[in-house]
Amino acid sequence: MSDPVKDRAIALDRMLFDICETLQLTEAQHGKAEERYKAIARVLDGPNSPFSEIESNLYPQGSMRLGTTVKPIEGPHDLDFVCEFAVSHELVNPMTLLDEMYDLFKSHGVYGGMVDKKNRCVRITYKDEFYLDILPACRDHGNGGTCIQVPDRDQKSWSPSNPLGYAQWFENSTRRVRVTKFAAFDGRAMDKAASIQPVPDLQATEEKTVLQLIVQLLKRWRDIHYSDSTFPPISIVLTTLAADLYQGEVFLSHGLLAILERMVARLDAAHAMGHRLEVLNPSHREEDFSERWKDNLRAYHEFDSGIRMFAKAWRNVCLKSGNPNNDFEELFGEVVNNVLVRQARGLQVLRENDRLGIRASGVITSVASSISPMLRNTNHGAK
Repeated sequence: MSDPVKDRAIALDRMLFDICETLQLTEAQHGKAEERYKAIARVLDGPNSPFSEIESNLYPQGSMRLGTTVKPIEGPHDLDFVCEFAVSHELVNPMTLLDEMYDLFKSHGVYGGMVDKKNRCVRITYKDEFYLDILPACRDHGNGGTCIQVPDRDQKSWSPSNPLGYAQWFENSTRRVRVTKFAAFDGRAMDKAASIQPVPDLQATEEKTVLQLIVQLLKRWRDIHYSDSTFPPISIVLTTLAADLYQGEVFLSHGLLAILERMVARLDAAHAMGHRLEVLNPSHREEDFSERWKDNLRAYHEFDSGIRMFAKAWRNVCLKSGNPNNDFEELFGEVVNNVLVRQARGLQVLRENDRLGIRASGVITSVASSISPMLRNTNHGAK
């Protein structure tokens, strides 16, 4: 017997899944990013580099490492890498380290006109679709493990971080629940071990975990909702809250709603205690991802109101019946129209091959033994 609640979740998940599929890096983009990453490594280890004699480790951080990259609405992709030197930060001047890395690329024949010095990193801006941030770092022997210290120009000092520990925490937070185009839409989950590589392989959408896809959806909503704002919430805040609040939901639609409502509850709890919400690095709690809110209450209030609006809107989508396409477009933007066109073409192929069916609840799907086939659409207009 058909379950209307489950069928609604299946239909919503199919739409969310297809939205995420349009947000992925292409194979060509991923290959270009990896090629540039290797080129940067050669410069850092080259004969003219002041770092060539120092043991170092270059590795990706952020969305590329976590598998949560999202195609920007406008502008280039942001790719983040860490260059960690095997020396104690107590032996190095942080401003000197950042300056030397900047000078290395500024004096380079290829990168000289492409480099900028940011607060904590050196940015290489390419002419096409990428900019690449290189974060210099030194070992933090005081905290041990994978903890590092990175330069902070605003503070003129070191700042704590732990990208490798964070990546491991995020991976653990996924609970190994994965979405596939077919299995998860029937409410099933798959277990699959994951490994971390210096530059992770490009994941197909069906290989991503529920949590990875939810993070992508949060980031796309952020890009739409805050398109006219000077203070959109940064990706690491959304990612950390989502991973911390995720409890292994299998359906994307249910997981997204649960995380949003738990965010609202956490905001309420912080306000009840008389302070703002803090989002700390779970692998190194000295690092405050939400530090921008300390001196910018407007940004915090915009985040608070935005999350509450999203939670309310998504609850309405999950609970009401009828066509949700307008709601999807309002939340996730123009990409929804592209998804609808692709879905329509897919349905037409199924119809033409007598593989289109309908459940008792009215949900259109591919034909299975318990599903009634739909009659083929016959065009009488030519008669």
